Parts: sequence; C-alpha cells; structure tokens
Amino acid sequence: MDATSECEPLFLGLDLSTQQLKGVLMNQHSSIVYEMGIVFDDELPEFNTSNGRYVNGDTVTAPVLMWVAAVDLFMSRLKATGLAPYIHGISGAAQQHGSVYWRQQGVEANKQLDPHVSLRQQLETANAFAVLESPIWEDYSTGEQCRNLEQSAGGASALARITGSTAFERFTGPQIAKIKETQPHVWSQVSRISLVSSFIASLLVGDITPTDSSDASGTNLYDIQQGRWSLELCDSIDPHLVQLLGERVVMANDIVGQLSSYYTERYGIPRCPVVAFTGDNPSAFAGFESMFAAAGHSAAVMSLGTSDTVLFPLEKYPYSLNASSVAMQHLDGHVLQHPTDRNLYIAMLCYKNGSLARDWVREHSLGSSSTWADFSNAADIEPMAPKAFGFYYLSTEILPRAKGIYRFEQRADGSIVSPSGTRYQPVTAFSVSDHPGDSRWSDARAIIESQFMSMCVDYAHKEAGAMTGIAITGGASSNPTLQQAVSDIMGVPVFATAIQTTEGVDIKAPAMPAYGGAIRALDQQSMSLTANMSKDGSKYMLKHIRSPNNRKHAVYVQALADFEFLRNCVSSGVCSSGACP
Repeated sequence: MDATSECEPLFLGLDLSTQQLKGVLMNQHSSIVYEMGIVFDDELPEFNTSNGRYVNGDTVTAPVLMWVAAVDLFMSRLKATGLAPYIHGISGAAQQHGSVYWRQQGVEANKQLDPHVSLRQQLETANAFAVLESPIWEDYSTGEQCRNLEQSAGGASALARITGSTAFERFTGPQIAKIKETQPHVWSQVSRISLVSSFIASLLVGDITPTDSSDASGTNLYDIQQGRWSLELCDSIDPHLVQLLGERVVMANDIVGQLSSYYTERYGIPRCPVVAFTGDNPSAFAGFESMFAAAGHSAAVMSLGTSDTVLFPLEKYPYSLNASSVAMQHLDGHVLQHPTDRNLYIAMLCYKNGSLARDWVREHSLGSSSTWADFSNAADIEPMAPKAFGFYYLSTEILPRAKGIYRFEQRADGSIVSPSGTRYQPVTAFSVSDHPGDSRWSDARAIIESQFMSMCVDYAHKEAGAMTGIAITGGASSNPTLQQAVSDIMGVPVFATAIQTTEGVDIKAPAMPAYGGAIRALDQQSMSLTANMSKDGSKYMLKHIRSPNNRKHAVYVQALADFEFLRNCVSSGVCSSGACP
C-alpha cells in the first residue's frame, strides 16, 4: 500500500469464528487493503484447544479468555502495520449461538480498562466471567432443555412460530437453561449475558452492547415478529433473563457505541463508531447482498464445505398466524430476522453431510487413491433423475432427519410406488444407464443431485420468491462439475466472488463474515470522497461463472416430486438402511 492510500479512511471488519479471529480493512471503494488472522490453536497454544474448542462428548465449549487474548494479539499486529490511525469505523461477526456470562466485576472492569495493561490480564484479574468455558454452536448436550422449551411454548410448531426455529440443542436458550439448572452456584453470579457477537462489540466499546436481532434469532428466545425477546420463553428459564440479555435489541447496521479509549491509547485507533456485530452467517449474507445489489440480482448464497448451508431472503415471515399450511408443515431449517432490513427475513438451511459425504463417495466408489478430478469425471454425466436417486447420510442429517445410504432405481416391478405412479426399487448399486454413450450411473453424480435437489425442496417449503441467481462459496465451490450441477438443478445463473487484477478477473473469496462487517461500518459513514483517493486494494465483485442448461433443468423440475417422495420414505423409515446398504 502506498502513502496516498494509507491516508484514506479505512473500515475494520472482524470475525471471531470457531478456529480463528479474522479481520479485513476496507477502503471507501469497498476494496480490501489488508487481511489478517489469528489461529487459536497455533498462536494461543496455552489454551490447549483443538480447532478452537474443547470437546467432551456432546459438550463443546471454548475458553472466553482465549477470545480476549486474540483481540489483544490482533490489535497489537494491527498497530504494527501502521494502518490503525486510519480506521474510521468497526463492525463484525462471530460464530452463532455461543454465549458469554459476565460477572458484575467484569462489567465494571471492562468500563475502566488501563491502556498500559493487556485486556486479558485485566479481565482475568477481575475474575470477569462466571463461566470460563462458553458453550458454542457445536454443543449437543441440551436435549432435555430443548424439550422443556418447546413445552413452555406450547409445542414445537408454536416455538417455531415465535422464534423462527423449533428447539435446537446448539441454540443459546437451551444452553442458558442448562447452565442455570446444572450450575446454580455459577448462575447466581451472572450479571449479564452476551452472545459471542455482542461480546466482541462489548470489548471494543468498553460497555455491554445490545444483541442484534439477526443473531438473537438463533437463540430460541427472540420473538421475531414482535422484534423483542419473548417474555414467555425467557421467563420459563428465569424471571430475570430479559434483563440479563438486555432488553434493547438492535439491527446489525445500528451504531452501538464509540470505540473505547483503551484502544486509542494502547493501539492508536481513533475513537470511531462501532456498528453492531452479528452472527457469522447473517454478516456473510449482508456482504454478499451488497455484491448482488451491484449485479442486479436477488441474494441467495450457498456455502459448500464440511457442512452445506443455503441462505436466502424472505419477504414475509413463513410462520405467521396467516401462513400457509405448507410452511407450517415444514419447520426444518431456521428463519432469522434480516440483519439490516426490519421488513425482511432470512431462511437458513443447514445440511450436515456436505463435503465429508462427497469425499466418502469419492473414496468408496472410485478408490482411495482417486482424485477430485476423478470424482468430477464420474459425476459429469447426463441427469440420473428421475431414473435413479441416491441419498448419502453418513451422519444423522438435519434436513431431513435420516441416516444411512440409500439408492433407488425405476423398475417395472418396483416395490415403492410414487404419487405419480412410478415404481422404484431399492438397490445396493446402480446399474448401467441407457443414455447415449452407455455411461455408468455413478454415486458421484447421485450425491450431488441428491444434495442440490434437497435444497430445491426445502427452498420451496419456505415459500420464498423466485431465485434469480445464487452465489457459491466454500471449499467445494471451485469444482466446475458442482458449479454446473447447482445451475442446472436450481435453474439460475451461478456466481462466485472475484477480484479484478491487471490480468483479468480472478475467482477469490474474502473472509465473508468480516467483509460483511466492514461493509456495514463503511455504510454508516457519509464522508465525501476526495479527488486523490486511492483505489488500491482488492475490489471484490460477483462473477457470473455458470448458466443453466434448460433441457437438464426441465428434467430436474419434472423429477422433483418423485425425489421428495423418496426422501420422505427414507426419513420416515419406510426404506430401512439395511435394505439399502
């Protein structure tokens, strides 16, 4: 970065994920001029975490002081770059659902930080936190609390109508209830509760900041339609819980305070606005949405990684009292408040069997020495649907609730009859297809059709508007065969994040939750651009990479009803995994 660009206003976006604290600096042209990450296992080894957390059976936690130490380390390195004095706004994100439990002395210590002493040392000395190991999103130890919460609401559908989700073990409400029930001596010391996102904002402001509505939607405690904590649900856990959480809930583009003087005096960052932090998924969505607006498309985002996730906007709340029976019959997935628009919502669909399942299929169907190029070659064939379908749930899937490997083929004597009258037979291996070339049907093709057709089914259940484009991200998103399959099955153009270089446009993705934070910090500023403002840095945009094959898309549209029928058979146990090994 040259001297001219160093003089321009910069905006810091942070993301405290499970494994690291990431940050990006953005200029007023939305270009990324600096990126940095603090990997917890590598750079804070004294906490002895594995991938940033502790795992004890179904209980998964992370040390709060590790997060505090990461903020110290990040700010120290930021100061060393010489860029800290040019920061004009900060926002960001954090892993969803986790929670932090403040003692009152911690609240007070955070207000009176000494710039000559590290953040970690001061909060550790003050014994700031009642719970030193925070429950995080991977924790599945709260089944009993989930059942109690649904009962308090009047059932699973009633809870979903209020909060956008049925009860989930990893959500914050059940986690809070478990701590109160199992650690009453600890609970009696809790003065305030932050989500991980509002916790980071609280450290920066030097005071407890409010939770944003989008991240609050991942607690099973927030009344989305009313825009406030549900008194009924909170009181079912503790009559003071609303006060512990903080009655005020904000949008993710609201300013929640000014940067604490601690960071000005210790790290040289000017006092500047701190915009609300939100969950990593809503923040990433906001970042993609800014790119979609420039591309003239509505935002839908698919992340293809260890697990697969789809996020898309909703113009109306699908679980309102006048909602259709279709939406209320399909309560899977989550509905969140849109991070920056009070009149919109986001649907989030999560699938546990993502890249690990694709990798299992590659190894078991093509051999342990096979490559992803081999997988792509096997999958790059004509549609198998509706003549054959496969379902690959190595771990108990979220959407649908099922486990096992299942394969079906059309057979005149098939034992399973779909509503269309088509007969299907469970099989242990696919036979040879009859399309030109006589290529062999493959598990590689079947799994990607199954995964993306599932997303189509679940998208329709949320009664979203017509999708006009989808951005793909995540480790598997660079696979050309997967890219084309997404486009053909969804029937929309596929985009990827890219940067303009001197040699053209390169596909590259920033840390999207942090990018979304920087965008929100930038949007809160109304400073006019100067004539000598530099445009150095990585300007991210959406690049159109795939278009649907209309003939193939028509095949998938016609096959979708039979696919959904068979998926329901699998999830209801009509076809046992023993019959379809």
